[in-house]
Amino acid sequence: MLKLDAPMDGPSGFRTVISNDDYPEAQYGYTGPGWSWMWVNSPFALSFVEGQFTRRVFKQYQTSHRDLRSFVSESLAPNDPRWSKACAAALRDTTAQEFILVCSIWAFASFEVRSGRSAEAGTAFYNGWVAAMNADPQATYALQRSERPTVVVMS
Repeated sequence: MLKLDAPMDGPSGFRTVISNDDYPEAQYGYTGPGWSWMWVNSPFALSFVEGQFTRRVFKQYQTSHRDLRSFVSESLAPNDPRWSKACAAALRDTTAQEFILVCSIWAFASFEVRSGRSAEAGTAFYNGWVAAMNADPQATYALQRSERPTVVVMS
């Protein structure tokens, strides 16, 4: 997993993540075209945000979604079993190719990786979503206070 840090950019709303050249996925042969996923713990924290990427690029978006769902089911369950199950169920019901899933203190992104690019392409995808969300404070507030996983489909 690729771990990224970014300073906060304001007192409210979601935080952006930044790329880190210390982890060149391309040297491992994990490049597009295809699909990948990332997750962000505490996307609306008041200090730093860490984005984590899978280094894999899948040929089909459905395979990427299954891998993300498996990660959510297995890795997040020790932290909060209720949210882990709810997030996995939301992922199971999602048919969109590109989306952001906000679950309690986590945000997950499924995104396309263009030819020759790596999973770090998720940085631009996620940060574009952050800019759109922060432009609408009511939407940001609603997602932060939601009692259930919320899928935001990207087009």
